[in-house]
Amino acid sequence: MEHPHRIDPLARAFAGVADVYDQARPDFPPEPIDWAWQRLELGEGETVVDLAAGTGKLSQSLVGRAARLIAVEPQAEMRRVLAERVPAAEIVDATAEDLPLPAASAGAVFVASAFHWFDGPAALASIHRVLVPGGGLTLLWNDFDDEGQPWAEEFGERLEAVPAPDARPENRPYTGLWRTAFEDSTLFGPLESRAFARKARVEVDRLLLLMSTWSVLAARPKAEQEELMRDLRRILEPHAVAGEVEVTRRVDVHLTRAL
Repeated sequence: MEHPHRIDPLARAFAGVADVYDQARPDFPPEPIDWAWQRLELGEGETVVDLAAGTGKLSQSLVGRAARLIAVEPQAEMRRVLAERVPAAEIVDATAEDLPLPAASAGAVFVASAFHWFDGPAALASIHRVLVPGGGLTLLWNDFDDEGQPWAEEFGERLEAVPAPDARPENRPYTGLWRTAFEDSTLFGPLESRAFARKARVEVDRLLLLMSTWSVLAARPKAEQEELMRDLRRILEPHAVAGEVEVTRRVDVHLTRAL
């Protein structure tokens, strides 16, 4: 099915790595979701939408909290894994900009590591229509931070050498350009933000597998990907202890309410 608002071409790279994505991407810890749930005053009887649900990393955490979970995902390869991982979710093939859900039918919409792919104003209008008055919107990004690590500088320089994709700058969450849609919107209140961070040790193999699912890397030719992973492994392994390196696991949460 081709939607009026199709996903960004660079985001299509996720389709080719759906199983690896599900294996490598970290789950969401309960603390940031608890915080958002409480701040938005959500109850047990809520209908909740997980928008751009991917393989269900966030859906797995939401399904036990919501009375009804609707997982929206436009890529068939992702939906296949999602259906296996979260069978209790109602799965919908759609995009953020054109949600085929009834008006005022959801108490909250959650978006995990995906809002930067959306057409911000169109997505906010679509989300606002689906939410009940005063309903909540929560954006989360699950990431790692290598700041302060002895391998960080060389590691970053090697990643910067990867040819820049032909993509909108809005598609990079670290630019913060996704915020513009909220700053210009009259549909939602100001964003409330909080970061949840903790030190963790991660296997080098798992860290590289995770990085292979980043769109900018997954979109590169296979030979180029393999060369990059060899170089990154060479940088990391001298600093590994028992095959692991230290990173900071970080979940950034931003929430708001429909006006």
